[in-house]
Amino acid sequence: MQIIKLWRLLYKIVFALLIVFFYFFFAFFVFIFPFNKYKRKRILSRLYGFLSTIFIKGINTKVNLINNSNYSKEKTWYIMSNHVSFLDILILITKLKTVFITSLEMKKRFLLGQICMMAGCVFVDRRKITTLKDEIPEISEALKNNVNVCLFPESTCANGVELIPFKAALMSAVSGTPAEILPLSIMYRKINNRPFTPDGFKEIGYYAGMRFFPQFVKLLTLKSLEVDIEILDPFAPGNLDRKEMRDKVFDRISARYYRYVDDIKKP
Repeated sequence: MQIIKLWRLLYKIVFALLIVFFYFFFAFFVFIFPFNKYKRKRILSRLYGFLSTIFIKGINTKVNLINNSNYSKEKTWYIMSNHVSFLDILILITKLKTVFITSLEMKKRFLLGQICMMAGCVFVDRRKITTLKDEIPEISEALKNNVNVCLFPESTCANGVELIPFKAALMSAVSGTPAEILPLSIMYRKINNRPFTPDGFKEIGYYAGMRFFPQFVKLLTLKSLEVDIEILDPFAPGNLDRKEMRDKVFDRISARYYRYVDDIKKP
């Protein structure tokens, strides 16, 4: 049994490295062509989505998109979702072409930082209000140029059984743009062909001081995963201020997500 598990791990590590190699290879050409900043982000999100789809299928992960009638490719979206795992990013981009908002700390991490830069991510320093005033316009400009942007309003990964209070600082980036807010709920349903339970978050999560590479290796040893992305009712920001937007997003995500938590807690 251990030998099978080891072979599964080695195969998936090689597979993951090949995906990263091909991403850097193709992204390099996107960067050397004279595309404008926002066209480049749109191209990178499609490339990232294509290779992420291959990777997700290669590690035997099934992604179900629910209520996709709430989503239109013709609109620009400021996407917001709960967050429990680094896998969330790959899962989302297989179904919704978007760039992500991430932290400056992530930008400094070896390999992960380079991947985020090549993926066209928008980097922010959430700890400094003074820098956020300069970073919010960058997000707004991306939305004005028809680039979907995804924000995890918890700002970090939660433990899976409860949401972290949403932060309001970056909500205002959507004001004055043509984008609407699209709340999502990411819900892990099966692990190794068994119904998902709260213990499963220890296998796929990235929270409470967990280190990336040990968790990544643990993820690769899994036989299979199944996850739902449920698209909740979108809304235009209108005259809402950033705190009102935050509360509205939180209400929609928490109402759906806590029903899911109750389901997976059942014996």
